[in-house]
Amino acid sequence: MEPTLHMKQGLNLLHRVLQFYPIMQEGDRSTVQLTEQDWLVLMDFTDNPDAAEHRPEQVQEMNVDRGRRIITIQVPSCLVEVKMGM
Repeated sequence: MEPTLHMKQGLNLLHRVLQFYPIMQEGDRSTVQLTEQDWLVLMDFTDNPDAAEHRPEQVQEMNVDRGRRIITIQVPSCLVEVKMGM
């Protein structure tokens, strides 16, 4: 399936998080903050079942915890938490 513009925006944000998380990494965890708008776009991408086929290979799992406003991204050797902030 061809990704929609919204999915492309989510994928672009995911790529940015994957490039940035090593700078914030402490041990096997990393925390990255996005603006509210960007976090919501990435959340939509994470929840969209059609987006799974577009995820980079290094992403093993992605989940959303709406109550805590955290998106977790499991990559080899690191759990990345993406928080809504800024």
